[in-house]
Amino acid sequence: MSNINNPDFIRTALYNFGTKVIKTDSGIEYCVEYITEDKKLTRLLWFKESDEYIRLNAKVDFEDEALEAVV
Repeated sequence: MSNINNPDFIRTALYNFGTKVIKTDSGIEYCVEYITEDKKLTRLLWFKESDEYIRLNAKVDFEDEALEAVV
């Protein structure tokens, strides 16, 4: 399945206040959409590291990890 069509990797913009792609020197690239007209609030649309999309809504069960650390 293409990451572009998968909402776990690419979210569809919901607001009409614009978007911005940010690139860092460390190879991280992400896109945010402005969710307010004054552009003070944003929402993450996608995130890439080394040209690979990173899953946005990965679920981690922190309770299980804490239990393993204690045992």
